[in-house]
Amino acid sequence: MKVLFLSKYNRDGASSRYRFYNYKPYFDNNNIEYYFKPLLDDEYVLNLYSNKRKSVIVQRLQSVLKRFYFLIFKCSNYDLIVIEKELFPNIPYIVEKLLLKGKSYALDFDDYIGTAYKTNTLKRFFLERKIDKLSQNANFVTVGNHWYFEEIKSNNLIYLPTVIDLKNYSKVKENYEADIITIVWIGSFYTGKYLQIVVPVLQKLAKKYSIRLKVIGFDIAIDDLDLDIVRWNENTEVDELLSSDIGIMPLEDTIWEKGKCGFKLIQYMACGLPVVATSAPANKEIIDDNINGFLVDSEDDWYNALENLIVSKSNREKFGKSGRSKIEYSYSYQVWGNKYSEFLKNGYNFNNK
Repeated sequence: MKVLFLSKYNRDGASSRYRFYNYKPYFDNNNIEYYFKPLLDDEYVLNLYSNKRKSVIVQRLQSVLKRFYFLIFKCSNYDLIVIEKELFPNIPYIVEKLLLKGKSYALDFDDYIGTAYKTNTLKRFFLERKIDKLSQNANFVTVGNHWYFEEIKSNNLIYLPTVIDLKNYSKVKENYEADIITIVWIGSFYTGKYLQIVVPVLQKLAKKYSIRLKVIGFDIAIDDLDLDIVRWNENTEVDELLSSDIGIMPLEDTIWEKGKCGFKLIQYMACGLPVVATSAPANKEIIDDNINGFLVDSEDDWYNALENLIVSKSNREKFGKSGRSKIEYSYSYQVWGNKYSEFLKNGYNFNNK
């Protein structure tokens, strides 16, 4: 079986890496030939994270034209095309329908890119039903949390969480003693805004307890708080998490956040960290409240949950070990690698157009 993955990014893009590229060993084991054709290259990702807006716009236009050319003249002889989210952002469904005519394709969502198509007046007029129509005509659609089953109007959705490779998380936190409790957040320039949600709580806690905030992948300045700013590196991120004590995932409450997959939590829990997170749909699937972490909704909730874990070594240890166990059984490539390979094979045969 030959599968073409039209990813959004090359391997440097986290969503493409975890949803597509990291499955390569399992595709090999299941006799699936795979080809990757990203929309946006590594230079685009670097400029995106560096906030070089002009370079990003030019590169995006060039990338769209290259994909148009590829789909019209060079896209043939594949049993299945798997598309990360959509072929082109902000382009009407009819264009993608014509380019995909006669082709078997699947979609994958770990972020709900249809948000802007429903909240922006102009986009709503041209694009509101684009994702539903693309999904209805796909062989199948893999989604990162069960909220999508309510949102996307199609009956061919398959749950596929974003997961980790247990081999990369072979070390697990063992010593939960700490003189200074390190609270960790991992993310990027575009998700760093969520940290502001917990800043007042952390500043209040810092007046009472010895705490530190470790921020991986985002540069931020916060008054009255001990900060450890760490540049993200794939080779060191696990060690940075292991040297922390509590993982956090604050989110806003909009339709965009409902489509997120809670991957930060999975990383924290794989390392044996207790977690605190906003009660968004994916987070509620991952966290068993008061067993491996806390789900919170208000500033008071954040304060009480973090204080509980700051003062209680036993809770940090109990929650951390419980979280690690859940990841091993539910959120690893070792669990999902062969399953996804079967989705590709059976999905192609199941609804071949």
